[in-house]
Amino acid sequence: MEENEFYEALVQRYLNKQLTDQELELFTELLGAGKLDDHLSRAWNAGAEITEADELDFIQTQKSKLLWPKAIAAAAAIIVICAVAGYFYFQNDLSSATSDLAVHRNDADPGGNKATLTLSDGSKISLTDANNGVLAKQSGVNISKSKNGELVYSIIDSEVKNPGFNMISTPRGGMYQVYLPDGTKVWLNAASSIKFPTSFAHLSQRKVELEGEAYFEVAKNKKLPFIVSTARQQVQVLGTHFNINSYSDEEELKTTLLEGSVKIFAGNVMVLKPGQQANVRRSGSGNITISNANIAQVMAWKNGFFHFEKDNLHSVMRQLSRWYDVEVIYEVDRADDEFMGDIPRGIKLSEVLKMLSFEGTQFKIDGNKLIVKK
Repeated sequence: MEENEFYEALVQRYLNKQLTDQELELFTELLGAGKLDDHLSRAWNAGAEITEADELDFIQTQKSKLLWPKAIAAAAAIIVICAVAGYFYFQNDLSSATSDLAVHRNDADPGGNKATLTLSDGSKISLTDANNGVLAKQSGVNISKSKNGELVYSIIDSEVKNPGFNMISTPRGGMYQVYLPDGTKVWLNAASSIKFPTSFAHLSQRKVELEGEAYFEVAKNKKLPFIVSTARQQVQVLGTHFNINSYSDEEELKTTLLEGSVKIFAGNVMVLKPGQQANVRRSGSGNITISNANIAQVMAWKNGFFHFEKDNLHSVMRQLSRWYDVEVIYEVDRADDEFMGDIPRGIKLSEVLKMLSFEGTQFKIDGNKLIVKK
């Protein structure tokens, strides 16, 4: 089914009040992105009775937890997956594309808000299970879990001169947000960790250690530079927004700047401007190269999506493996395949695989294994 035909069919099912939950979510996202405007206009001109009240009532009745497109327009995305040939891969009709999602005998739920806090004395707290409120007091700080599920460090004694170190780690299938003692906000992606002092008072710099991927919104402090240390580089800033992808199974360590400026130390030293990405290959000299960043692709994970833009099969599978906590087993090697489009990270693995499937490649879920085969 071609893309325009799919949109026409989706609008017609909406007008007939036949949308399933999955179709409704897709309809809402496409409407917020403005992709259905022409199709709705044609339906209006053809005599269909459409009112805003009808739209609101219908969507709220079928799925009250969804927000109306005006509220989610900033995060709206099209669920479009294509192979390199450029086809729009859905089933021959809309019904089969959305009602036959359970194509695997087993399935995997998407990741969620999961992490473990390791205190300076070595004790561990599951942030997944912990109640809101103060979790611990140490080194002059309160460590609390907010009602939004974030971890917050609050200074209660600024005279403490020997802070301990804490670490927050997310499992495969987890992510988490933390406010560091200086007010810096960090989003941790799946299978990642960050280690930091419980207080930056009386220190000459704000240094943290990162493994995996994280997005930083660094609190400004001209007197205390903020440094992110990874296995292959150090990033130094005063106050800025940036993302670091340092997964050990990726070929390159990538630092992407959204706001401000950062200085990167690796085999050489480079300064990034907003919209640029620094790349350090794990093999070779370790020198930094700079390119223009694809911000939408870099920030997709934080915004709740997978964003594929000519990604090959192995790159896509690495992302799914981390988020759905599955082991990928290849029974076929199709390195020339390329995928494009956005998929919400909040849906089951079988739904993602159905969107990714195309002629010649099949997927099977067997327990915690994801098998790629012909």
